[in-house]
Amino acid sequence: MNLGYARGYQITQQLDMLEDYPVDELFSDGHQEVEALNSPTSEFQALLNFAQPGDHLVIASWEVISRDYRQLLACLDQLEEREITLDVLNLPQLNMEEWRQIFRWSLRNDRLLHPVLVKAGKERDRSKDAYSLFSKEPEARKLYREIIWLLVGKHSIRQVAQQKRVPLETAYRIQQELKQLQLAMVLVICFLLAIFSIKLAESYFDQLWIQIAICVAVTLIILWNVLIDTEESETKPPNKEKNASKT
Repeated sequence: MNLGYARGYQITQQLDMLEDYPVDELFSDGHQEVEALNSPTSEFQALLNFAQPGDHLVIASWEVISRDYRQLLACLDQLEEREITLDVLNLPQLNMEEWRQIFRWSLRNDRLLHPVLVKAGKERDRSKDAYSLFSKEPEARKLYREIIWLLVGKHSIRQVAQQKRVPLETAYRIQQELKQLQLAMVLVICFLLAIFSIKLAESYFDQLWIQIAICVAVTLIILWNVLIDTEESETKPPNKEKNASKT
């Protein structure tokens, strides 16, 4: 079973990435500080108590757990004791021993970030500038358009990232840009239809308040249908239960 956990910075993005993974159960401590992880009432402890041997923990980044390598090593020990495997979405997929070697290396070298993680971070920074509609590279612009079409075709961001070999965070960013574009298009259409409805109402009604009422009604109906479609498309699978975030 895939168990997702989210906490701290960019909580909404974390939850979106975990649900797209997908995970079977989702736990979140919201914006609480890292000290909350060791609290008996925390969702992280609830996850550990809920987990069974062979389950798979999924987190968006190691910062969800801690920035202290000693705490990360302790977390690895907890997971191994419970026979839980691990996937960190924004970094290369490594096994427990490889993560342990990285954290120990970092501790021995004044906590400098391991070269593997530095390289992965630089690649993510470059991808943010490289993959866009206005990129200088024709291949990058082409790839951006292909990713857009895959997202329009209802592919998950994880499927897009795997198929196009781009970082998961890049696929997520492009998905958010697509949503903003779609919303802008809806607003433009609503504006044009509002003008059309006013002109149409002028042909049948002389009273200004009736014209305005018809315009508002048409606009609200359009927006309501758009929002309903959006909610249905983002509805979670029935086998996935999301624990309420603590505040």
